[in-house]
Amino acid sequence: MNCTRIRRGLMQSGPANGDSPADPDQPVAEHLRHCAACRGFAERLQTARQGLRRHHAGIEPDAAFASRLSRRLATDTPTDLGRTALRLLPLSVAVLLLLFLISTQTRRLAEPAATITATEDAYLTWVLAADEENS
Repeated sequence: MNCTRIRRGLMQSGPANGDSPADPDQPVAEHLRHCAACRGFAERLQTARQGLRRHHAGIEPDAAFASRLSRRLATDTPTDLGRTALRLLPLSVAVLLLLFLISTQTRRLAEPAATITATEDAYLTWVLAADEENS
């Protein structure tokens, strides 16, 4: 048996017989003897159930509560995430525009002012003239 199936079974089984497997010959009990991770999960689950029993009026959720909750969370999370993303979309666009404007202004300030515009021919003539003077 795999660990996921064992843990799901432990959560759905409820607090029968003090939260321990009823029959030691069951595959669940055998798995818990050999798998330290599942054994730790079972112990934490038992501690949580005992804590819930002692809390206030002894209210404890039924055995299917965890599966109902995980099913509900699995279906609600994407829509909540989508709504939040849509709310943040205008802010994201504004930040992008601001960053674009800052980058263009920075580029303009960083460019050297062109005081002398020279063509390639004029530059080449200047280089050759300087080379002749040095020779």
